[in-house]
Amino acid sequence: MTGNSFHPTRWTLVLRSHGESEDARAALSELCAAYYEPVVIFLRRDGRGDDAAREKAHAFFAVVLEDGLGSPDPGQGRFRSYLLGALKHFLINQRDAELTAKRGAGAEHVSLTHETDTAPGLPMPGVSDDTLAFDREWALALLARALSALETEHTGKSKVFETLKPWLDGGAETSQAEAARILGMSENAVKVAIHRLRARLRELIRAEVAATVNDPAEVADELRHLIAVASSE
Repeated sequence: MTGNSFHPTRWTLVLRSHGESEDARAALSELCAAYYEPVVIFLRRDGRGDDAAREKAHAFFAVVLEDGLGSPDPGQGRFRSYLLGALKHFLINQRDAELTAKRGAGAEHVSLTHETDTAPGLPMPGVSDDTLAFDREWALALLARALSALETEHTGKSKVFETLKPWLDGGAETSQAEAARILGMSENAVKVAIHRLRARLRELIRAEVAATVNDPAEVADELRHLIAVASSE
C-alpha cells in the first residue's frame, strides 16, 4: 500500500459485511491468527501459566469465529480495540458462568457483546495498565509480521537480508563497514541497501496497520499510538 490508496482490507471487509460473507469470515480468521500472541500474553498477565493462557485464548477465538462480531461500531475503526473489548467481555462472561455453576444453576452460554477497550465496566481485577500492555504486544506482533513479510520478499537474497537486518530491528553490533566486507559490497552500497530496506519496512508496517482499521484517515494516528506504546518500556 502506497500513497493515498486504500483498498478494502481485512478489517474493512469484515465490518462492511458484518462478518457474514465467506470472504469476511476468512479475513476475520486471518486477523485472529495474526494477533493471537498479544491475547495470550494479556491472559498471562491475569496470573495464568502459558498452557492455561493458550487454552483460554483458543476458547476465546473459537467464540469470536463461531458467533461473529456481534455489533461492532464501525466508527471505532480499529480491530485492536474490538478484539480487546471482546476479550474482556469473554472473560467476564466466563467468570459469571463459573460463579453460576458453583451455585448449582449450570453455565449459560453468553454471546460476545462488543464494547471498546476503554468502555466502563470492563476492568480486569489485579491487572494494572492492561490496555497499554496489550497495545504494546500488538505493536510488537505487527512489527514482527512486517519483518517477516520483508524477509519473504528477500528469499534468494537471504545473506544480504540477514546481514543487514540488525539495522532494521535495532540489534546492530557490528559496523556497516564490516557488513560491506561480509557481503562484498562497498560501504556506500550497504548504506543505500539499508535505506531501501527501512523504507520498504515502513511501507509494510503501514499496510499491516491499514488492514486493522476501517478508515484510511486512522492509519497515521494508529501508527503514532503503536510507536509510542512500543517505545514506552
